[in-house]
Amino acid sequence: MDSSIPVPGPNANLGEYAPPRRPEHNSAIYGQRNESGLYDAVADQILAMGTDALANIDYNKDYTRHVEDWSKNHRFMDGSGNELRTSIVGEILGPAMGTLIRAHGNYFARDGDDFKPIDDKSKIKDTLALGTPTQTSTKLHNTFLNQIIGANQVVTANANEDAANGRHPIVKPWSKAGIEGSPTHNVMMVTMLPKYGVPAGAGGPPSRAETTAKRRLDQVDDEVAPTPSLSSGKPEYTDEHVKLGAYYDPSVLPDYGGSYFNHSKARLVQLDVRDVKNNLIPPWKFYEALRPGTLVLCLVSLHCFTMSDDSGKDRKERKVYQMNAHSIRILSESDEYVEQRTRPIAPNSPERAIAAIPRRAVAASFANFTVPALPTVPPRFTRFARFACFARIARP
Repeated sequence: MDSSIPVPGPNANLGEYAPPRRPEHNSAIYGQRNESGLYDAVADQILAMGTDALANIDYNKDYTRHVEDWSKNHRFMDGSGNELRTSIVGEILGPAMGTLIRAHGNYFARDGDDFKPIDDKSKIKDTLALGTPTQTSTKLHNTFLNQIIGANQVVTANANEDAANGRHPIVKPWSKAGIEGSPTHNVMMVTMLPKYGVPAGAGGPPSRAETTAKRRLDQVDDEVAPTPSLSSGKPEYTDEHVKLGAYYDPSVLPDYGGSYFNHSKARLVQLDVRDVKNNLIPPWKFYEALRPGTLVLCLVSLHCFTMSDDSGKDRKERKVYQMNAHSIRILSESDEYVEQRTRPIAPNSPERAIAAIPRRAVAASFANFTVPALPTVPPRFTRFARFACFARIARP
């Protein structure tokens, strides 16, 4: 049984399989990328990367699966037995496609008493939905599709293996269809590394590596960027503070704060995200730098997490395929609009209680709406009289 995931063919119409986008302003940047040869230059470099790029490798030939005994999770290893790190390219799509760049990242709170605010132990991550570049060249379009095909060789192989063994897990692959209901996958989902972390020495729970691994003689603890003086209520960091692995006060994010967050010692982490000049981009500038339309190169590792689904009677197994971005490099900036972020409102917060209106009250006010009475029209200006006057005027 072949459970392969359909993707566009190599000669597919470039626009036919492009993920849908919101109607933004008419940007000329996409045409400029194509006309300048940028798209083909990117495709040529991806090809020249050989087995360092996902578009050029095949499962069970260039990399293999390793199943962890204790968790049944899958790790993917290269020919040297190391964790596979591979490069992918794509254009960042909007929130409707799954891109989440915000203070609470991919955290979705439960309503009611089940709500739990984000704390020091929460693993909060931003996500990027990548599509084939707008107005792209045939070379780069097929390069992007080869990435999806290469990644889903794993999903197909695992699905066939599960079916042969009588298992039918719920599968969430690392790609999806850009159009709801379409069987064709043309969007790749990438998960960034944790957004917040507790600096070493801050008194947080130590990791296993911290307690068992010997330290180098020249090893120092993770750097915590000093919090500058607060002149406007928020810290203002300079370029000197921006270093890989540095920690910042999370209140520097415009949408951070309120009862949605309950951080104590956790700080905002500087991830390896770089601009076209290879300079680090601080996390409070991700909103602008990683806006829709941005062309990026990501260095990712591949994972498959296996878990049991206790929500239904069948208690089916779930397999979630995830690409983790360890480094992101912007290849071409976007001039699309930057979405404005607002603080998330916790379900049990006073803000939501004030804004909430009971549904019964809304329904009652609608039902009790009074239709204003119209003024009485004098007899000589009745409807038929007006028509008669109009008829007399219109005739010669």
